[in-house]
Amino acid sequence: MYPEGESKKGKGFSAKPGSSKASKRYIVGLVVFDGEKFLLLHRVLHWCGWEFPKGGIKGGESIDAAIKRELFEETGIPKLELVGKIDELTYYDDSRNLDSFIKNYLIRVSSNNRISFEHQAVKDGKKVIEHDDFKWCFPGEAVSLLKHKNMKETMNKAIKMLGLEIGR
Repeated sequence: MYPEGESKKGKGFSAKPGSSKASKRYIVGLVVFDGEKFLLLHRVLHWCGWEFPKGGIKGGESIDAAIKRELFEETGIPKLELVGKIDELTYYDDSRNLDSFIKNYLIRVSSNNRISFEHQAVKDGKKVIEHDDFKWCFPGEAVSLLKHKNMKETMNKAIKMLGLEIGR
């Protein structure tokens, strides 16, 4: 979730994940597309609405490894092409009482992949159900469905990076 509160774009990735600063959380956001449409997930954990895949970087994990792990956990998609970084931002997460640093990446996959929620994270021995549905969307629909303003802004940047029309 990307709260609408204060965010500072482009700040905060100087410390490495796994550092001793426990009051920080590092996150990768994955704007997934197949060349024409974007993949959105319907979130049901903590809030309800559409988002793109995202998740925390585990201590000592590289950004590349976090991207691959999060994509697989949240969608079941095993193969990807990293196109590039879209943007980054920070916000204070009141619910976790810590600073969150987010880097959003553009990821190309095949829409022929079977989307699966079978690999979602396990906590305390139980599978954590974050998402219950998915949708491949043309650019305009993707922007309109996203719940949070910051995700909409990131999606608009991705659409521009790809040279796509938002009207579709």
